[in-house]
Amino acid sequence: MKKVLFTIALTCATLLSSAQFTIVSSMSSPAEGDSWEISNFTNNMGIGYSLNEKIMIGTSKNGENYDVFARYNTGFGFICLESPTNNMSDNMDVGYGMYINVYDNLSVNPMYMIPLNADSNGNREGGFSLGISYNL
Repeated sequence: MKKVLFTIALTCATLLSSAQFTIVSSMSSPAEGDSWEISNFTNNMGIGYSLNEKIMIGTSKNGENYDVFARYNTGFGFICLESPTNNMSDNMDVGYGMYINVYDNLSVNPMYMIPLNADSNGNREGGFSLGISYNL
C-alpha cells in the first residue's frame, strides 16, 4: 500500500512541476443596465492541462455548472471543443480561436464557437467570446 501511495505522490509531483497548466477565463458581458464587475471575468474560470505542444484538455466553471474543453493548437490558433458535463454529445460546441500574447505567459483569446446540434427551434447560432489565459 505504501508503494502505491508513493507512486501516486511521485506522479502528481511530476505533473505539477512540469509547468503544463494554464488558467483560462472567458469574459461575459453584463446584462442590460448592469455595470462591469470582476465577476464578468471570473464566472467562466477554469484550468487546462497541456498533454503536449498541440493538445490541451481542461474544465471550466460556467455559472453554477462545469464544462469540459479540449483545444488543438494549429500553430496560428486553436480548434476548440467544449461541452457541459451533462448531456455532453447534445450540447457540444466547436470553434476556432487565437492566442494573442500580451505579456510573458499572459494572452488574450478571441474565439468563435458554434453548436454542433441545433436547439429546439432549429437554430445553430454561434457566438464570439473574448478570453484570457495564463500559462503557469
